[in-house]
Amino acid sequence: MTRPARRAVYLLVLALCLSTPGNRLLAQDVSGDSRITIVKPSFLEPAFGQVEVLVELAPELDAEKVDLVVDGRVVGELTKPPYEATVDVGQRNRGHRFDALVHLRGGEVLRSRLETPAIRVDEQLDLGLQQLYVTVTADGQRVLDLSRDDFEVVDDGKKQDLVTFEHEDVPLTAVLLVDASESMQGTRLKAATAGARAFIEDMRPLDEAMLLLFSDHVVKATEFSEDKDYLTGALDDVHGVGGTALNDHLYLALNYLDGRQGRRVVVLLSDGVDILSVLRMEEVLWRARHSQALIYWIHLAGTEGGDQAPQLASAWRDVPDTVREFETLKKTVEESGGRAEFLASAEDLAPAYREILQELREQYALGYYPTDLKKDGRWRPVRVRVDRSGTAVRVREGYLDY
Repeated sequence: MTRPARRAVYLLVLALCLSTPGNRLLAQDVSGDSRITIVKPSFLEPAFGQVEVLVELAPELDAEKVDLVVDGRVVGELTKPPYEATVDVGQRNRGHRFDALVHLRGGEVLRSRLETPAIRVDEQLDLGLQQLYVTVTADGQRVLDLSRDDFEVVDDGKKQDLVTFEHEDVPLTAVLLVDASESMQGTRLKAATAGARAFIEDMRPLDEAMLLLFSDHVVKATEFSEDKDYLTGALDDVHGVGGTALNDHLYLALNYLDGRQGRRVVVLLSDGVDILSVLRMEEVLWRARHSQALIYWIHLAGTEGGDQAPQLASAWRDVPDTVREFETLKKTVEESGGRAEFLASAEDLAPAYREILQELREQYALGYYPTDLKKDGRWRPVRVRVDRSGTAVRVREGYLDY
């Protein structure tokens, strides 16, 4: 995303915030000693790439030097006015902290701080921005060297103009949805929690996740958090109990992701089919079509079953109904732009979690404003083409026009 495009999106968000009664923009201005002013960058505008920093001091301050500190790292030592420098803060969508440490000749050190905001992804979505997270492969390997010009997005049959293009820079927000039913007792549940732990430990700064362990009820849940110790602590002392209500809890996970920032994803781990949900998978599919979340399904089937629906019946569903639920779950996953991973051994769980996280890191994030929206609730198919032979593309297949 170019800097002018970022600025335009942000200023539009700012205008909407200020024009709506009761809304206030929460951006942090300069703090610290009032005789020190960080003139640039602006505390109202997100900072990306090469950023000019300018510090001004009151005339009465006899400064020996000014240290510039960005995000806790010293990036420059300025010994005379004008106290200015250009620093590279990278292209990741995140807030940044700029500190000016003024060393006076008498030995005293004064400080001033300014914080710039990130662009809020959920606010962009309120303006109609559609975001696609695209996985591109060739010969089974992900393709990582594509540029904006290599992509073409077709929405409801019409080519769209890309307004954002990112690669590996969008933080993720994940719900780790883990089956903790009775059938997962023992080594299976131990391996499942180890896999979730591996995912959490590999999270980067600004990533956040919540844990939702379920059976026929919520066994254990956390808040969304970046704190790895908090999240992994919830994986201790978990025991399998009860039946499986997969549909109900996948629907719940999608609800939790509404309004969250970043690349939203559900990572579902379950070893069996739904036997106790009130909701049918068709209703979950409808909910997924209202979401921009990716769904990944790690299916721990054991040595039998593979990617085929098990021939099971319960008090709720006969065998044909169970097969339909299973196939609709696969459709929901694929339509979201995620994928299903069918494992025969619990030993493969941790590598599967890590592979999903790595895939998320290597996706391309494309953003566009759809033309000719009708707001009629109709399904709008989306296709992404890549201008390179031999490539395969996986992406969300469309969305409901509301």
